[in-house]
Amino acid sequence: MTVSAGEKADTLLIALEKTSSVDYLYRTSIARNGGISWNNSLLFCGVYDGENHGLYLAKDAQTIFTRGPVPLVTEPGGSMMEDICGKINRRVEDILANDKSNLPVQEVTGWQAAYSLEYYQKYGAREKAVQMLFEGRAPDGAFHSGYAMEELPEGAFLAWLQDPEGFIQTTAETYIKSEQENILLQFLENDALLAEYQTLAENTGSPIHRMKAITDALNGSSAKMVTVTVQKGGEELTFKMDASRMKGHQTHYSTYYIPAADRRRFEQIFGRNADFKAEDVVRITYGRNTIYEAPSAQEESMAESAGPVMGGM
Repeated sequence: MTVSAGEKADTLLIALEKTSSVDYLYRTSIARNGGISWNNSLLFCGVYDGENHGLYLAKDAQTIFTRGPVPLVTEPGGSMMEDICGKINRRVEDILANDKSNLPVQEVTGWQAAYSLEYYQKYGAREKAVQMLFEGRAPDGAFHSGYAMEELPEGAFLAWLQDPEGFIQTTAETYIKSEQENILLQFLENDALLAEYQTLAENTGSPIHRMKAITDALNGSSAKMVTVTVQKGGEELTFKMDASRMKGHQTHYSTYYIPAADRRRFEQIFGRNADFKAEDVVRITYGRNTIYEAPSAQEESMAESAGPVMGGM
């Protein structure tokens, strides 16, 4: 800590040797008379790495260095923990090289993992694929390591200080060994998601693509209420509809959100308990502008034959 000429220090720093190259730093307040007494207590405030000239401060201790330059100040809690975990995760990903054959196990054997995989393959992958389609993003199919620490243990921090490369490699290898079945599960779920997404993207005639087109059109306007034209069973009707209730993936659109007068007309033509779906929607207008128009059968056929453009949705 640097003190200008004529100033009196209000904090005393004390270094205690932990190892030959690492000192623990503590601080205590200095009384007005410039001294300390047996009533003083020591508060941990950081670590000094003498070999690499690195100073790591606890968050609440950084203010004591505001009066002068510090060689390297890094919080040994949150930010350091995130940095170390990030390096370990990158090492795990490098070791596995996005190839599940590099794992020690090649089969999910635990009943919980097996059940989770079966459920995801049947339902979860499809739901996630639909969500990603509506969000306009495609799965990357890559494994992403999830190693994390709730806190940075003293032993781990010291091990990292003394041998960063060795600590990261050893921790990454240990993590792979201890989490091999969970990691394999992630690989298999990634495969299922990618397959579902590709199938969904290729089937451009699916009602889901109609829903997405309707959603995109409504998101691109400021409309709160729109005019919708539907065709069902040879009948056509135009009515008002709450725009927000036609966004997203839905099995059908509820007539509950049609204003009462228009809803009565809808029920007279299509039945009291009738609803409508994305494939029934012919046109949506807002003001004088047509913001959505259903593609013709010829356009849909051409789109299906052209196939999807991956990653461009």
